[in-house]
Amino acid sequence: MKRILIVDDDTSVLRFVSKALADYESVVAHDGSEALLVAAGMPSLDLLITDYLMPSIQGDELIGRLRAVRPDLKVLIMTGHGDIFDEENLPWWANEVHLSKPFGLEALRNAVQQLLGPA
Repeated sequence: MKRILIVDDDTSVLRFVSKALADYESVVAHDGSEALLVAAGMPSLDLLITDYLMPSIQGDELIGRLRAVRPDLKVLIMTGHGDIFDEENLPWWANEVHLSKPFGLEALRNAVQQLLGPA
C-alpha cells in the first residue's frame, strides 16, 4: 500500500484529505517540524502532501529537507496562494504538482493518482 504524509496546520484540511484518501496508508502532521519527526520514523514514504504556508517550517523548506534524505519523494502542494506563486514564476512551484485551496474531492484524487497511480 502506498504511504502518504499529509501536512497542514488546519485540522479540517487534514481530516478532509486523509478521509478522501482512505484507500492509501496516510499519516498526518500539523506543521513542518512535526512532519520531519514523523517522516524520520517512516521506513518508506511515497508521497508528501503539504500546505505551503505553515508555522515553523514552510512547504518549500519541508520539501527540500525531506528530499535531501528521500530524493525521489513525490510531492503535492496545497495552498491558497497559488496565484502569487504563478505570478512570481518560482522554479520550485512550477516543477511540483499543486492544488489551489479550496479544492474538491475529485481534484485531490486526480492529483494523487497522477503522482502515485491507483490505490
